[in-house]
Amino acid sequence: MLLSFALVNLIWEIIKANLDSDIRGEWPWRLTVLDASTCAAIVALLTGIIVTRSQLSQTMQPVLSWSGFAGRSHELTDSLRTISLINAGGGRSVVHSIAYRIRASEPYTSSASIPSGWMPWHDTVDSLKALGLDWDHDFFLLHLGTGAAIPMTNANREGMELLALGAKALERLVVLDIRIQVTDALGDIHQRDLQCIRPRSTHRS
Repeated sequence: MLLSFALVNLIWEIIKANLDSDIRGEWPWRLTVLDASTCAAIVALLTGIIVTRSQLSQTMQPVLSWSGFAGRSHELTDSLRTISLINAGGGRSVVHSIAYRIRASEPYTSSASIPSGWMPWHDTVDSLKALGLDWDHDFFLLHLGTGAAIPMTNANREGMELLALGAKALERLVVLDIRIQVTDALGDIHQRDLQCIRPRSTHRS
């Protein structure tokens, strides 16, 4: 906003400087907020700040990476689908918000009332339990709250375990998405959607 104002004022002063002196004395051309030299210095300063911040943002930007694999869960003994999250970028990432979306497979859609949109953690756990799934036996879902830090590493095995699902959970779920928003060191917000379960035709690891 300040840079836009300074640019407009600088253009105004440049146009005014090229007018005849008698015209510059008339309204509105006699209006002056900042002289051209001062305004040019402010524009140069603000442009430098914006460019520097942009370069710093690219350097400090977190890169959320996730992996899905069978087994290897620290929370669920018989996990067939384990989701791990890491920050592979150059800067810290702190959780701003996290939401979940699930859809039951066809035989179980009428057995429980599952919200169709994004849900907070507690509602998601309640929905999974409504499908007859047991905590620590059929599923594990990390309660990742606002302010939690995502570990910085390039090794998936050192990542944060977000989700683990057993055979019954995979049978009764056709979609499970996690939407996570994180804040970097500069206060910028980054979002990543994790498609943890998809119908078999579009399923990916």
